[in-house]
Amino acid sequence: MKKLSVGKNEGIAEVVERIIADAEAAFVLVVPKGCSLGTSVSNFHLLKREADAAGKVVAVESVDENVLAFAKSAKIEAAHPLFEQGRASSLSDILPADGKSAKPVPLRPKKQTKGAVRLEVKEVKEEKEEASLVPKISPTEWPRVRAEGERIEEPREEHMDEPGAPEPVSPRRDGFYVPEIKMPTPVTRRAKFVFMGIGALLVLAGAAWTVNAVWGSATVTINFKKTPWTYDATAFIADTAVSKVNAEKKILPAERFTESRNLVKSFPASGFKDVSEKATAKLTIYNAYSSQQQSLLKATRFVTPDGKIFRLVNEVVVPGAKVTDGKIIPSSIETNVVADKAGADYNVGPVARLSIPGFKGSPKYEAFYGELKEGAKGGFTGKKSVPTAEDVATAKQKTAEILETSLTNSFLTSYPKDFKILDGASIFSITRLDVNEKTDEGGNFSVFGEAAIIALGFREADLKDLLLSFAAEQNPDAEFKEITLNYGDLKPDFKSGSESFTVAAEGTLVPKFSADDFKKEVLGKGLAEVRSLVSGIVGLADARVSFWPIWLSTAPSDPDRVNIVVN
Repeated sequence: MKKLSVGKNEGIAEVVERIIADAEAAFVLVVPKGCSLGTSVSNFHLLKREADAAGKVVAVESVDENVLAFAKSAKIEAAHPLFEQGRASSLSDILPADGKSAKPVPLRPKKQTKGAVRLEVKEVKEEKEEASLVPKISPTEWPRVRAEGERIEEPREEHMDEPGAPEPVSPRRDGFYVPEIKMPTPVTRRAKFVFMGIGALLVLAGAAWTVNAVWGSATVTINFKKTPWTYDATAFIADTAVSKVNAEKKILPAERFTESRNLVKSFPASGFKDVSEKATAKLTIYNAYSSQQQSLLKATRFVTPDGKIFRLVNEVVVPGAKVTDGKIIPSSIETNVVADKAGADYNVGPVARLSIPGFKGSPKYEAFYGELKEGAKGGFTGKKSVPTAEDVATAKQKTAEILETSLTNSFLTSYPKDFKILDGASIFSITRLDVNEKTDEGGNFSVFGEAAIIALGFREADLKDLLLSFAAEQNPDAEFKEITLNYGDLKPDFKSGSESFTVAAEGTLVPKFSADDFKKEVLGKGLAEVRSLVSGIVGLADARVSFWPIWLSTAPSDPDRVNIVVN
């Protein structure tokens, strides 16, 4: 057989053309590893078909296992050159029968390696005479490929004249004979697939366990039978004088809530007039005389070093000084003073010492004195902005509105949310509105306002519990799934701290059920047991139990992965 080397980039069409164009009838294609011919099994089927059609015999020699497998699948004989080392001749040594010699040409490797491919070469003489056949001469017959570690037997020969010799094989029409190449599936490859399968199963089992342990969940959806319930409008009382619900008299405990607020607002004055105003100041009076207190009458004079007189607005009692180790530590008190005369001349800065003329000539004159720490201001004579009567009325109204809005909003966010304060159960009042008509440098006067709010409230939960006790007379062991309350005819009494009102109710009753307690029973239970627990719930309409993933057979023991949905 003639050897043809196939180029790595040579396509099937080129190989077929070379075979058909060659005069030889039998070929051994040497296919290198990575050859484009070995990329598809269809190339070898095409090669087989075209070779048969052209009357050519083709075999394949390659170190590429894929090429050998593809050739075998196309019924093309194939061999690995490394497994055939040491032969007397290669596949090309198979010669056409000449009809003159029946001597076999044995092909035998010097040594067989593990995993070697058994190569059986059968030679048959052509028919020399009519009705005469030359028996087939069997070459060296090799034992099957053994597993690693097994002993490989030495080859032996079978001769034509031995009993039981194989039957002769008829020659092909072109006179060439192709060896039978047997390629058993390698044991190591089968073992690899087995181990890979086992590994895949272990991975899947581990993944399933992880999903169950980390993400597995159970959901129980429960739908209860629902019973409609209505309650006609009935009078109730909420009273701050009681501390417990009186079901018979329909009296609820109540609470009185109060809150107050004050503020100062400035408003522009629109009028003008000639004014004469005296400066005012804060005066600190010191007693460095004795531990005895000293009373000073209203209008007592205090004189600055430059002769300006300020008088006390109110009577003052100056506390006694402290005496420690024979030393006098002065005491002090702060009070208001007003200038003796109007005008800007009395708008002075801080004055460290003001004397009391009334004590002049006595020891008290030096021991009692005053101090203007921040000076005096407000003295003025001339035309100045003043508020009109309309300015004052408008300022009072706006101050009251601001107080009401501010106080109401503050109150609504401050009282406990479990209390119900009905519309009309609160009262707002202005307790003080004082107008200071004296304008500042910007021509603004001010209004001081103070307000309070009083409200009566009760716990709506107390009312719902009372209504449930009425419903339980016909529906024991039930609870409200939902309830709507309609209030009316409110009559508050803020002085006594009570209120009366009517209530009409519409609701839906369902059996009492604790989802948390039921969840504790479900944890770690099997699917059948969970279904049994669900079927035993009183008042059940229908339910659904689902585990995820679908192969999960036991509810998780983690409460966070068990959901109880109640409808």
